[in-house]
Amino acid sequence: MTGIAVVGTGYWGRNHVRVFKELLDEGEISDLMLCDVSDERVKELASSFELPFTTNFQDILSNDKLDAVSIATPSPMHFDMAKSAIEHGKSVLVEKPMTIKSSEANELVEITEKHDGILMVGHIFRHHSAVNELKKRISRGDFGNLHYMYCNRLAFRVPRQDMGVLHALGIHEMDLFCYLLDKDYPDEIYTHCEQHYFPGIEETAMIILSFDGKITCYAFESWMSPVSAKKRDLVVIGNKMSARMDYLKPQELQIFDSAILPKKDSPGNFELEAEGSYTIPIEYKEPLKEELKHFIGCAQNHTQPLSDMYSGKRAVEMIEVAFKSAEERRNIKLKEMGFS
Repeated sequence: MTGIAVVGTGYWGRNHVRVFKELLDEGEISDLMLCDVSDERVKELASSFELPFTTNFQDILSNDKLDAVSIATPSPMHFDMAKSAIEHGKSVLVEKPMTIKSSEANELVEITEKHDGILMVGHIFRHHSAVNELKKRISRGDFGNLHYMYCNRLAFRVPRQDMGVLHALGIHEMDLFCYLLDKDYPDEIYTHCEQHYFPGIEETAMIILSFDGKITCYAFESWMSPVSAKKRDLVVIGNKMSARMDYLKPQELQIFDSAILPKKDSPGNFELEAEGSYTIPIEYKEPLKEELKHFIGCAQNHTQPLSDMYSGKRAVEMIEVAFKSAEERRNIKLKEMGFS
């Protein structure tokens, strides 16, 4: 049985605590302890869930009952904390981005390999039921030849001051498009960013990924969208059929039986075939709970996670390429950066 420590009890860390407490009550884990530098915050949360807590990370590292650590601290702290936990023999789940710099991500991978450890990255949408239904249908060829995909991840909020939309939102799409297409990297990345409020903090970004010279994936990320409020959707367009998934409606996947087909009696000309759409019901499973259960299984069985350290490292590398593209205002081939 696995003992878990949640390190960081801010907005997302609180969600980790809630779900791990459910898993503790269900007998999936043996122990649960909280850690945060803010005594007031961690004490309040620990009290509400009746859990032990500490403000000293070293207490977590030295506790033999705690086999695994879930790190949900601010991103700049990820590297040092994950490194220490791995070196102390703990299995680690670290929220995305795995690290801020790709050099740190590479070092963390090397340390984990040296210690034969388990390091999982919180790319939560790999554990989303509708995403995996979509991936299954792409893999078996339901869509025919894929033309393009696009995602809108929009909201209206004051921009964060610790990071912009590329690290906070765009990294989801970087990982997700590669996951859906079974690719490590795209061939090319082009990015355009806008910033209007805080220096060095982009609040809007358009990301374009190209795969195999045939499939283009677009991601529009913005915190400056009062006209649409919160929007989270993913669209896949193929030459046989298409699909739309709304992340805010996780129990359904909409399929469109529509295509542009050559006219049989008129070579060189085309016609529309639109058979309408239908909705596939999806069994709801909370993605975070599925992710944390998967992490527990990996820690117990010493198996590589679905969102492993290698995919986490690649996502950080792709974000760095995206920043370079935005800065230099050009399309960047991943091979020119040493990735393939």
